[in-house]
Amino acid sequence: MISSRDAVLGKKLLKLIFKHLFQEENPKKVVKEAYPNLDNCIVCGLCTKVCPTEAIKLFKFRDVICESCGACVDVCPTDAITLDRFRVDKERCIKCGYCGIVCTIPIIKKEIPRPKTPIIVESRCNFCGLCIKRCPEGALYFKDGRVFIKEDRCKACLSCVDLCPMKAIYTPEDYIKSLIVSIDIYSCICCRECEYICPLKDMKK
Repeated sequence: MISSRDAVLGKKLLKLIFKHLFQEENPKKVVKEAYPNLDNCIVCGLCTKVCPTEAIKLFKFRDVICESCGACVDVCPTDAITLDRFRVDKERCIKCGYCGIVCTIPIIKKEIPRPKTPIIVESRCNFCGLCIKRCPEGALYFKDGRVFIKEDRCKACLSCVDLCPMKAIYTPEDYIKSLIVSIDIYSCICCRECEYICPLKDMKK
């Protein structure tokens, strides 16, 4: 156990370390990685034990090798450490896929394949069967109470899209636009490459 006196001394030492760190070692980058709230830190040392890259030494966070894995954030008993993450502005994202191409680890869907045929959204479909009756190629059919499209027969004429009274059939383009780019924030290492490559800069802190 750490005595009260040692804890106080540890905090003073910690403040001196971070004062020097923020003045000398690119404070902007450090702040955007994992960093502690000194007022909440109780100098328990748990973060140093769980850090997989040994980026925390004497409670000094070395941003050069920190991978922002979040282990120190999870183990901190007082929530004194926070980690910068990103979110996607769904209104601005155009699903261009650039972020997935540059992502250094597989946390962003790297590609959104374009469907070969229209897509039926079951949550909107009322199974009226109009699309099946009017399809000139006979590519739509019922099975187990659901409507399916035969890819080998569909010519993508999109007549089913125009006919559907429930707007339950999407064109391939509209289907892609309806998807949401998602990020596994627990795997994100905050390298910021997705933010830099985004043509609309839609990654928000």
